[in-house]
Amino acid sequence: MRYKIEKIGLFVVLLLALIVASFYFYTLVAKGKMSKEQFEQPVVKEGKVKSESDKGQESVSSKNNVENKESVVSNKGNDGGNNKKPEKPLDTSKTEVGQVKQKEANPVSASSGRLTPEQSKAAYHDFSVVIDPGHQQKANLEKEPVGPGSAETKVKVTGGTTGIVTGKPEYVLALEASLILGDLLEKRGVKVIYTRSTHNVNLSNRERAEIANQQQADFFIRIHADGSTDRNVRGLSILTPAGNDPYTKAIYQDSLQASQYILEETKKNASLKVNGISYRGDLSGFNWSKVPATLVEMGFMSNPTEDRNLSDPVYLTNLLTNVADGIIRYADYKKE
Repeated sequence: MRYKIEKIGLFVVLLLALIVASFYFYTLVAKGKMSKEQFEQPVVKEGKVKSESDKGQESVSSKNNVENKESVVSNKGNDGGNNKKPEKPLDTSKTEVGQVKQKEANPVSASSGRLTPEQSKAAYHDFSVVIDPGHQQKANLEKEPVGPGSAETKVKVTGGTTGIVTGKPEYVLALEASLILGDLLEKRGVKVIYTRSTHNVNLSNRERAEIANQQQADFFIRIHADGSTDRNVRGLSILTPAGNDPYTKAIYQDSLQASQYILEETKKNASLKVNGISYRGDLSGFNWSKVPATLVEMGFMSNPTEDRNLSDPVYLTNLLTNVADGIIRYADYKKE
């Protein structure tokens, strides 16, 4: 009997000790002196250890916050900084970062907006240009009709002007420039045909236009330089068929469009003085053409400064790059 009482007493003492220990433990936890994590398996708590799923959610949340901020900045730029509300709900899925990545992935050059060489050759391989280097080594003073069925006649081809400083004949400069222009266009995939590639030829203006017709070209460009008795006169000019010319009604509109594109591109060149467009109904090279045509007077060889510039390869290449850009714009226009 005594043994049973001692055993029960011992059990009661142990039970009381356990109760006291538990009470002490939970008191410490409540006061923040001890963490449950010291006794249990890790439990995720905000601001502490995070599971992989929590990290993923935080990453998405953070990304969305960044995207929203970038979108707000983008909208501010679009409305000129006047804090205007966007006309349409903000689409945070199309951020500036995403747009930049798309541009980088796009093979179009980010700096110029032009097609890559491979794209360009594919895009313009079916566009053909006949380039006519003006004049020739020996003039042909015989005459030919100014247009089909016309009783009016003009000299077949003159000798052109000469550089006042360089002494370079216009026919030499015209071929130099034409070859540069042709190379620029061929690099973009354009098919190029020259009316002449040497100086010792005998081609009238009518015959040059008929080469473009026979080739069924998309565009006919004539390359010349100007001359004047006034040495102060200078500037690039673009000649285009006149609207009231009975011979060029079929090509008037497209010729004018091409001329305007070339004019706009040359005006971007700060080193050039651009005089504008002249409408001509008296040129055999236009009147016999069935192909949209433009004539570029690159500058006055009678002006000392322009004469020197036109013999400067860098100046000349920059000028002809502007001309090529205008022709490419016309090619794009014809595809629309």
